[in-house]
Amino acid sequence: MPGLSSLRNIALVCHLLVILREFWKHFTHPGTFRGLARATVQWACGNGWTFTWPAHACSESVGKCQAAAEELASSDRIDNWYVNEKDLAFFKYHAVQDGPCEGASPWEQMMHKDVPGFVRYTSWRRTLPSGKTEYKSVTISPNATAREFSDLYLDDDFRRNWDGMVYHHEVLEHGDFASRQQVVRWLRRFPFAFLSDRDYCLARREFKEDDGSIYGISKAVPDHPSAFNGNHVTMDVFHSMWRNRTVADPWGSDSPACETILLHHEQFKISEGLARFAVKHGMWGFVKKLASTVPLYVEARRKRVEPTQEDPEAYGAGAIPNPPMPLKHSDSAWSLQSMGSSNNSSYDGSECSDDSAQQAGGHVAQRRRRGRAVLVAGLAVGALAFSGAVGGCSSSSLKAGRRHTSRLIRPAVQQQQKGQPVVSHRLEEVPELLEE
Repeated sequence: MPGLSSLRNIALVCHLLVILREFWKHFTHPGTFRGLARATVQWACGNGWTFTWPAHACSESVGKCQAAAEELASSDRIDNWYVNEKDLAFFKYHAVQDGPCEGASPWEQMMHKDVPGFVRYTSWRRTLPSGKTEYKSVTISPNATAREFSDLYLDDDFRRNWDGMVYHHEVLEHGDFASRQQVVRWLRRFPFAFLSDRDYCLARREFKEDDGSIYGISKAVPDHPSAFNGNHVTMDVFHSMWRNRTVADPWGSDSPACETILLHHEQFKISEGLARFAVKHGMWGFVKKLASTVPLYVEARRKRVEPTQEDPEAYGAGAIPNPPMPLKHSDSAWSLQSMGSSNNSSYDGSECSDDSAQQAGGHVAQRRRRGRAVLVAGLAVGALAFSGAVGGCSSSSLKAGRRHTSRLIRPAVQQQQKGQPVVSHRLEEVPELLEE
């Protein structure tokens, strides 16, 4: 039929344009198309050809942003640690004061969730002059103080309970214990087998303000002597910065609450569109997992000290928490292997046994297998949809394909719902992704 053939041609043209658009965005800087269009119009009007690649402008914009942030730092307070007052000023300028950055897009709200008595979470993102994405969020957690939440964020042993992708961590270097100056190494494994493990070498530090606010700054230090080896993908562009302060409970409780402002950016070295998709769909599950572990950490900490007091047993507060050692011994116990199986679990900071490490490895391998199942299913759906557009596949065939895809995915989801330990927040999101 002529009409059906025309629709197919239009669909193919649109698909080709989308592919070309992705290639253009990947290999050019923002503003390149507009600059070419203006130069073409001027040339057509007889004014000559004048065009400058916007990469130089982007570099100038970044330089202006950094210069504006550095102006906020006092020169007499700057030290030689990897993280210093310039980094703190950068965070205050961009996240707390919401200072403008020439060449970056405006902040775009991604999500707002409010679960009374559990967590309130709002997130934004913006495109930097380089074309990469930066994220900002504000989280309010009930019955916690700024001191307690800061200790939780810096506790790599406890992190495994809410960030299951970090399967190895170690302290490479330390500075002032009072400021929690550390250089740490993380190995992170994603739930998809086609993504290699990521190697993070991060310097971090804590800053305390007179008003009781506590700032935490962490960033990649790719030039550290112990930074990376050749077995993993190195994450050399990374910063994660936050401010914790104690506020009144927004839901009317007499207990204090903690407000956290987070500024985060990392380059995953994959397609930016894929990275945005992963962050958007994994964000809420990640926050829920963190919020569910906060009461357990706070309860264990309050058995030692008061909510606003310094904890001498906090991770990295008085000694090197875990000197570098073999991989299987460097991680903490999986004390919260199943958040739903035990509501009375508590964190004791003990080292894991060999059996726990082997069990952790089994969970990671299981997670990767499920990731492959979801990937294959997604490709099957895409192939069926495309064949329906160009080959006249009937609607009944598409429905049959979707049923077949559901059978591919359903075993992994049912296996997850049997009460087995949940290691990664992404496993919890599998049913949500299928519904979407």
